[in-house]
Amino acid sequence: MKTKIIRIGNSQGIMLSKNLLDQYELISGVEIVPKRDGILLKPPASDSRAGWEEQFEQALKNAEIPEKEMLGGFANDFDNKDWTW
Repeated sequence: MKTKIIRIGNSQGIMLSKNLLDQYELISGVEIVPKRDGILLKPPASDSRAGWEEQFEQALKNAEIPEKEMLGGFANDFDNKDWTW
């Protein structure tokens, strides 16, 4: 299938047929995966953070340094006084 790149506001994009969107279940969005020879569009994962907790636990078991400790010493007055989480 070939299609043209069209201007959409200040950006550019492509139009996909409803049949194609339905066939690949591209309902509310897509995940864009850059490949060596093109771009892969696929349905987004149901939970973009799925598996994070297990990965953090495994990292700690492997004695990897948590990000907070890696960034130690980089705080400034704004971080220490004005910023609240």
